[in-house]
Amino acid sequence: MHDVTLPTSLRLPEEIDRALESLARRTTASKTSLIVGAVREWLALQAHPLIRFVSTVTGERRAALLAGPQVWTVAEAWLQHEGDERKVEVVADSVGLGVEDVEAALAYWADYRAEIDGILERHREEQDEALAAWTRRQALLSAR
Repeated sequence: MHDVTLPTSLRLPEEIDRALESLARRTTASKTSLIVGAVREWLALQAHPLIRFVSTVTGERRAALLAGPQVWTVAEAWLQHEGDERKVEVVADSVGLGVEDVEAALAYWADYRAEIDGILERHREEQDEALAAWTRRQALLSAR
């Protein structure tokens, strides 16, 4: 499915427009991209009331549970359980969350599968890179 851009007229109060313009300058993002991001988050929050959004050190915005952890960490825990162990109650116990929180994370994941799967993939790649760097370092240490 392709994103089709449809024109929408939007009139903002002057103080909001000034603040938006200032944020756009500081972040080098366009006003449109800031508004689109804010609306996307707002829509997700309306559908998933136990979710909030947090900024990472890289400036990326990620979905997290009100209870704390980011949604992708619950998804990762879900995938690590297999067979009879892949149950909401088991995963909730293993990550120290309530059943309602795990269900909320799974519901968000189901609705935003590409987003969460992308984070999971990047996380796996980072782990692989870290292990490869550690292996190279160990080879240097043993070559003495």
